[in-house]
Amino acid sequence: MNWKLKTAYSAWAAVFWAGLPGNASSAPLFDSEETLDVVLEAPIRKLVRQRKKEPKFAGTLSYTEPSGEERALAVIVTTRGRSRLEMCDFPPLKLTFNPDETRGTLFEDQRSLKLVTKCMRTRSGTDWVYLELGIYRAFNVITENSFRARQLNITYRDTDSSGRGRVQPAFILEPDRQLGKRTGRERIRPPKVDPVQMSTREMTNNLLLQYLIGNTDFAVKRGPSGEGCCHNGRVFARPGEQRDWIIVPFDFDQSGLINTNYALPDERLPIRRVTSRLYRGFCWQNEALPESIGLFNEKRAELEAALISPDVSKGRTRRAQKFIDRFYSTVNDPQELQEQLLDKCRGPDSLPLRASPVSAGFVKTP
Repeated sequence: MNWKLKTAYSAWAAVFWAGLPGNASSAPLFDSEETLDVVLEAPIRKLVRQRKKEPKFAGTLSYTEPSGEERALAVIVTTRGRSRLEMCDFPPLKLTFNPDETRGTLFEDQRSLKLVTKCMRTRSGTDWVYLELGIYRAFNVITENSFRARQLNITYRDTDSSGRGRVQPAFILEPDRQLGKRTGRERIRPPKVDPVQMSTREMTNNLLLQYLIGNTDFAVKRGPSGEGCCHNGRVFARPGEQRDWIIVPFDFDQSGLINTNYALPDERLPIRRVTSRLYRGFCWQNEALPESIGLFNEKRAELEAALISPDVSKGRTRRAQKFIDRFYSTVNDPQELQEQLLDKCRGPDSLPLRASPVSAGFVKTP
């Protein structure tokens, strides 16, 4: 990692949490950017062997409070996920807590947490963790309507073995409930989302950042059959509101920026590798796109510092930087912008008309 990137990352980390909109919350776990050292004790080998059955095992999570007090919390550990559950050497996990135990601790108000683990034993597996963590933090740079993440150095100790354990990078994700509380919204589960219900600004920024990272593994209008909207996205709305809905994305391991060895685009898409970008924005967003591009240009240094941690290997850093540079070259070149984004948009170039709740006439939804 060159010194310029290290300096940029340090500067970003110093101001990130202080300046993040909506940072005040009742969830102290996500109010800091510092890496948290934890020890997870559980039947780890059994957990990995039985991962496809999503077994549940009792365990203990140990760490040191900011005050210096050492704590050990009882947890229930289980596996989770889909493609990673199948493809990874070590599966993603979910930790469930006893609320009575967490009261007054760093983990106060936590019921269950998604733990994103190191998928593969290789150095690439380590890079994937840091790059995906960086994507979550890049979304934080663009909007408060995004999941926060807390980096961990986690020591796994198998309770059925006398070994010393192994230390690996990981991170935990802010729960839906706490994101909603922080932003004044609540998660809803509609079967599908109509374009007139979407926040144009938030959706345009979302899909532009998906294009930046080279991700197509999402859907913003509906989800898998029987699961509601949306694929790799949560829908949040202000109580009782039928407009200005936000779709908050997650799970970026299929993105071109990370380029895991198991990542493949959907066979229905006109690309054959995840490192080939495909814009999946809607044509009715085209008028809003210049403003979003202006925001991404303004925030470029912060986005790059968030996306590429100093912990990423040198080779992967160079490839990631070139991938990001190519995005900025494309969106700031009028011809490429036209050919690669504006001409590739989906659907009609305007939102459908809908009945106004105020009058009997019809209005375009902003």
